Amino acid sequence: SSGINAEYGGADQIQSDLVTLSDTPRAKWTALCNLDVIKKRNKPKAPPTAPKAAPFFLQTTKELVPKFVVEEKAPEEKESSKPLRVGESDFQRMLLANTGNTQEILRYMDSMPTPMLDLELQSLSPSDGGSHELVEGFLNFLGAAHALRTSFDLVQAYTNVFLKYNRQYLMETASLRKKLAELRNLHKDQWADLQRRIQEVVCVTNFLKNVAL
Repeated sequence: SSGINAEYGGADQIQSDLVTLSDTPRAKWTALCNLDVIKKRNKPKAPPTAPKAAPFFLQTTKELVPKFVVEEKAPEEKESSKPLRVGESDFQRMLLANTGNTQEILRYMDSMPTPMLDLELQSLSPSDGGSHELVEGFLNFLGAAHALRTSFDLVQAYTNVFLKYNRQYLMETASLRKKLAELRNLHKDQWADLQRRIQEVVCVTNFLKNVAL
């Protein structure tokens, strides 16, 4: 058939109708999906503190009946639940450029450290320092990335994290809900096609196992 005789096109995509996984270690994109759990698990319960040395002379108040002076502890600063980034990043400029180079954005995201990529996906919506154009740009990128059928595992991880951080804004914005529905339908069709192909492979494998040689 034409599929069997098709010329090998390289490791990125063998054939346009096949789903291709990336060569990124699984630990990297699974860590992205569970980064908040990993941070919580690795966070120390209490920072180590050195014992406070007692002063040689204890201070007293200048009163008729002197009293020891008790030093007041400074209030502890609470950690921000979300790291802040100032200024527009290279990643945001790529989304806003709208050049249509989906593969270039995929490669750039794959090269980023996991915490930095997580921060970028957190910072897309207007309430988190981003803009409507950034959310729409990333939604368009996801649609194009799904259509490419390449780096399937990474695209699924990016979709997961993007929806986790931006679902509220997506549901509140009518123009984005339509794009989100289109992405859902594309995702649904790809999964149905993938499951059909897996079932075909399972059937052929079972047949070859049971055939009398």
